Amino acid sequence: MQKFQAKATTNQQNTTSYWNKMTFQSNEDMIILATPRDTRGTYKLQQPYFADLPCGNNCPAECEIRAKVIKLRDSLRPLVADGSSILVNTFLTSYQELCQSLDSRNTYSPNIALPALFDLVMSAKYAEKMVTDGGWTYCIGQAGSLVQDEPTLYFPFLKTCPRCSVKYGIKPNVKSNKPGSDTIGEIASDATLLILSEIIRRIAPSVKIGKSKDRQGDVDAIIYDETMIALLEIKSSPLVIYPLEVRLSHPMTEVYDGTSGPKHNHSVATASLDTSELSLYIPHIDLHIPLGKHRTGNWPYARLAEFVSSPQNIVKIIALWKELYDLYAGRGQRKPIDYRQWLICGCGSPVDDSKNAPGMDRTDDLKKGTYQVLKYGAYYKEKCPRRRMRAVLSSNLLALRGFDRYLAEVQDMIWTKDKYSITLGDSITSNGIKAFHSNNIFNLYDALICLTRSIYRDEHLHEISSLERFMNELCS
Repeated sequence: MQKFQAKATTNQQNTTSYWNKMTFQSNEDMIILATPRDTRGTYKLQQPYFADLPCGNNCPAECEIRAKVIKLRDSLRPLVADGSSILVNTFLTSYQELCQSLDSRNTYSPNIALPALFDLVMSAKYAEKMVTDGGWTYCIGQAGSLVQDEPTLYFPFLKTCPRCSVKYGIKPNVKSNKPGSDTIGEIASDATLLILSEIIRRIAPSVKIGKSKDRQGDVDAIIYDETMIALLEIKSSPLVIYPLEVRLSHPMTEVYDGTSGPKHNHSVATASLDTSELSLYIPHIDLHIPLGKHRTGNWPYARLAEFVSSPQNIVKIIALWKELYDLYAGRGQRKPIDYRQWLICGCGSPVDDSKNAPGMDRTDDLKKGTYQVLKYGAYYKEKCPRRRMRAVLSSNLLALRGFDRYLAEVQDMIWTKDKYSITLGDSITSNGIKAFHSNNIFNLYDALICLTRSIYRDEHLHEISSLERFMNELCS
């Protein structure tokens, strides 16, 4: 038996002084994670934890943004250890074991493994928040198929049957259990920060991350150390959300026209969460990941963490996600239609609105995100006399379809203001030239930090968050 000690992050360790150990065991492995006994304690310690912010109280009284930064600091909350922390820590422990050889690191690169982990975490969070006894879809497959499908209940997050759409290309309209956009944004932000914190913790343990609780504020989160504060705008959204499944021992029946008979295929059904064994269903490889009964402790994270405690299962998760990512990346180049596309968020009507494109590929998010980093520059970076502020746009996926249209020509853009222009000594030789001190020239993006690929314009941000350095530390 191998024993994995999944440790809390530096952020998590400093937010509470009283921890429980949560343990589960499979035939091969034991996973132990310390988690806070009372997460409310994280809020009591909020002020001391962020007291070392290099701007704010430490700025001179005449600093134009001193009060604004203090207000931002007071809105920050450390990342809280919860069930998703267990899942992420266990995944990375197995991933570390998997990547001991150079060949494995190349085959299972972090720019595929980490966004695959993001979607697994998102699927767990959707399940945790949304699953109910109602809202299930009853499926018996398709008549005339070579292999008879067993009767099954699905709890889908897109508007079609996950099995019939992928297996047969048939897209019956069913109830979607997707949460509202505000909820998706909140949990996607949490998942992004959780994984990003694990990357940074391994590279630069002294760096801290805080998430703002002010939903009307300018800043989603910050990353900082003694020399820098990076202001983050987060625009994350999943590529795929895996549906829930209950496999039935026999077909269901119902009454219609006064007579009992077989239940209609793809009709709405009810599941008993107290007694049913639930699974995550991944139809394009016919994988069923057991989650146990809904009422079991720390559902669904404990059973998912048990699954990913095996490096062999990590290989499956990475490979199946890469299939869908490659399919998405090549959209518009394939004929005929690949039925796996009906698993992908934003795949199009009637299954999921194309506006729900994954990661940073939503047009509105690209536009809003770009404005927000410009605002960080004009309202924070420029006004910081010590030039400690950075502007970062972050996501699980760097834009693919929208990159050429919205990012390619602005990713390396710099800006300044006329008031910073300086006069060169000789008016004849300086004709037609405006000069600016380098201290008053700003990057539009100091970094685009994403799990698939990042773009850095600031060397310090690269040093503390790049996937290359993460892999060096993970495998050292």
